[in-house]
Amino acid sequence: MRIPQSKIRPKSKISRMWIAAIVVTTVTSVAAASAMGQGTAAPGSPMTPTVDQILDKYVQALGGKDAVQKPTTCVMKGSITTPGTGETGSIEVYRKAPNKQVLVIDLASNGGPTPQGYNGSAAWYVDPDDGPQDMDPGGAAAMKFQSEFYRDIRLKQLYSTFAFGGTAKVGGRDAYVVEATRRDGGQEKMYFDAASGLMVRNDTPYVTPDGESTMQSTFEDFRAVDGIQVPFTIRQTTPDFDYVIRYKDIRYNVPIDDAKFDKPAKQ
Repeated sequence: MRIPQSKIRPKSKISRMWIAAIVVTTVTSVAAASAMGQGTAAPGSPMTPTVDQILDKYVQALGGKDAVQKPTTCVMKGSITTPGTGETGSIEVYRKAPNKQVLVIDLASNGGPTPQGYNGSAAWYVDPDDGPQDMDPGGAAAMKFQSEFYRDIRLKQLYSTFAFGGTAKVGGRDAYVVEATRRDGGQEKMYFDAASGLMVRNDTPYVTPDGESTMQSTFEDFRAVDGIQVPFTIRQTTPDFDYVIRYKDIRYNVPIDDAKFDKPAKQ
């Protein structure tokens, strides 16, 4: 369900950062979220590929299953811009197998650096005024889902069905649409470039204080990192604001201490 923009109240600092986090984690999840055609896949027409064929081509376009599964950590650093205001800040993402993640966005309008993370069992964030806090159940569930490092081998647990959703234009290019239903009932749409096979757009649900809405993410500027094709630019669109994330440095297999993912102690 997509909520009309007029019914969504302005987001608080923390909720804006959380929405960004969902898309940011998609950067590294993109390399795994559709890597295996698990679940129930509906066939395409004789003139179009099946869902399984689309997903198989995606894996090969990324660099192959072995390459995707080789990393155990990922560190991403870059900039985040709000086109509506022109404000630019920094973003850092730390991920570790099997399901740990920390995101730090530094925007002046959010009061400075604002970390949030998932340590494999609990999700947290740091409020600029109140310090470290536990995420509410809805936010924690979303953070847990997005923190899966090897989503390619967990699709049977994460998605229950897949269906071919036709074709669409993304950035002026033809794309195949795959509609996916998660085990928690969430509906997603994945758009795969018909020529390259790469995922170039992903529409995902997210929960706001007023209900459920939809986030559209487009992926651009793919580059090879350790044999894996990764988008260095993400354009995020929601009913009430936009973000543009541009990564300058993405590295795999960087040592990360487990303690980094734990909620900080209150000062």
